[in-house]
Amino acid sequence: MKSGITSLLFCFILIACSSNNGKEGFSKNNIKFPDSLSSFHLFKGNMADLIPADSVQALELSSTLFTDYAEKQRLLKLPTGTSIKGKGDGLPDFPDGAILAKTFYYTAKQTEGKKKIIETRILKKHNGLWNVATYKWNDNQTNAFLVNDGDKVPVTVTLPDGERKQINYKIPTVYDCYDCHRSNNELTPIGPKLHNLNVDIFIQGKTIPQLQLLSNKGLLSLKGHEKIAKLPSYKNGNLTTEKRARAYFEINCAHCHNPNGFAGAYSLDLRYENEFENTGIFFNKWNIEHRMTVRDMPKLGTTIVDKEGLKLIQDYLKTLKK
Repeated sequence: MKSGITSLLFCFILIACSSNNGKEGFSKNNIKFPDSLSSFHLFKGNMADLIPADSVQALELSSTLFTDYAEKQRLLKLPTGTSIKGKGDGLPDFPDGAILAKTFYYTAKQTEGKKKIIETRILKKHNGLWNVATYKWNDNQTNAFLVNDGDKVPVTVTLPDGERKQINYKIPTVYDCYDCHRSNNELTPIGPKLHNLNVDIFIQGKTIPQLQLLSNKGLLSLKGHEKIAKLPSYKNGNLTTEKRARAYFEINCAHCHNPNGFAGAYSLDLRYENEFENTGIFFNKWNIEHRMTVRDMPKLGTTIVDKEGLKLIQDYLKTLKK
């Protein structure tokens, strides 16, 4: 009986994914990206130090995407005199010319040697549309260069549990980026929703709400004094397992598993704000655990299992009863 259910679910997955898996709806970039990352002037001094330029703002998120245990630096660069416009808890409106940069790297502690920067992904808005590019850092860590067809980078990493593991880190293709960043067949950012930016950050010796900092710098405009919700950190052990698990789904899965996403035809809608009874989590709980266990979810951007994330989701699924 179980094998029959498994086959049925597998067929359903194939049908659902195939309806959204074509590239014919791909919105091609409407700009030409430069060959080198240095052309964006995101950093000052030695690029490998990842020190943001004076015109660039570092961003922190409450819950972050799992990418083979890589650390990430997130940067925002806006044209002079512009700001992002808040509209509720979700993704704000970005002005034309806005750049979002995310750099993936392993710390010296993780590699038992020197910090190793792997890639920087760029989203740039032009004429109302987002464009995407990926830059692979060179071996000397002095610059990064445009790669459209993806690549693999071998690196040996110490995992949080102490295991040393050889990882073939996968730099995504342009189409891979589109699969995750798709919303109604257009590219769109994923992480910098206001509820995920609504965190306290430590800067210049004091703690300050990040949204307040962005507002003070003229980088964020809110319509009024509306209260922005907070997406929990799924790594915060003081929160309930349910909140942590739903936050994990939001940042790692919901960009595909929503009505306008890559897996929109599938029976899961994993957005954090979605009521539980409308998520499909209970119906799909066995399949969710199975796919995470065999490293098939999150589907793109990973080559190994997120051990801690898997345990969190397993603990959560065990609490679900009819």
